[in-house]
Amino acid sequence: MLETKNAPIWKFIAIGFVAGFMAGLFGIGGGFVMVPLFVLWLGMEQKRAHATSLMSVAFIGFAALVGYVNLGQIDWAAAVLVTCGAMGGIFLGVRLLASISERALSFIFAGVLLAAAIRLLISANPSQLLHGLLAQVLLVVIGLASGTLAGLLGVGGGIVIIPALIICSGLTPELARGTSLVVIVATAVIGASLHHRLGNIDHRIALFAGIAGVPSAVLAAYIAAHTTSTILLPLFCTLLLVLAGQLVLSNRGPERILSK
Repeated sequence: MLETKNAPIWKFIAIGFVAGFMAGLFGIGGGFVMVPLFVLWLGMEQKRAHATSLMSVAFIGFAALVGYVNLGQIDWAAAVLVTCGAMGGIFLGVRLLASISERALSFIFAGVLLAAAIRLLISANPSQLLHGLLAQVLLVVIGLASGTLAGLLGVGGGIVIIPALIICSGLTPELARGTSLVVIVATAVIGASLHHRLGNIDHRIALFAGIAGVPSAVLAAYIAAHTTSTILLPLFCTLLLVLAGQLVLSNRGPERILSK
């Protein structure tokens, strides 16, 4: 694998720009793009890629969030409840990262991407499963799951939050994307802080990628506001499937043992 310290800066910027565009377009943090590219293109160790991605997600997610706030596409009540659950989940995810193997982490990440894509391809019609207090509890549980994945997988959690808000809580895809970004920013900041203390982050790469993703995230949020979900959702699902396949294929050989 390549030494990331010798990789040219333009690669960091390119990854951040692409991740930012995907974040603004689909309402996710961009980690699901950065993690595979950090591993496959930069040769970064899997665990370090997850941690580094989370710091970049904090920059990119905030930029995308600003666009959705200006468009009024956020359910703030749902965002608060999901964020409360995510706060607990992020600590759990970071702790799990220290004890799970690199190969297993890759397959878990690929499985999450695959499951989200299949479910949205089957049906993306908003539906509310529960009402009243139970509906609020469900939002907290969604947050707990997304926060755990954020700490464990280095993603903002949008790949869980968006399908869950559409399928379980009856939000439209537009509102689900904006609401997801509120949670993503909160969990990314906390998760990155925890990984910083553990020494898991390559700060140089995280900063270049994160800053590069800011303008593209703002641009893509504007584009998303003027594009129908019938176009965006299939594109989102296709991207998830491609990335899941790449991760599985790249980890079919002997398992790598990390020092951390």
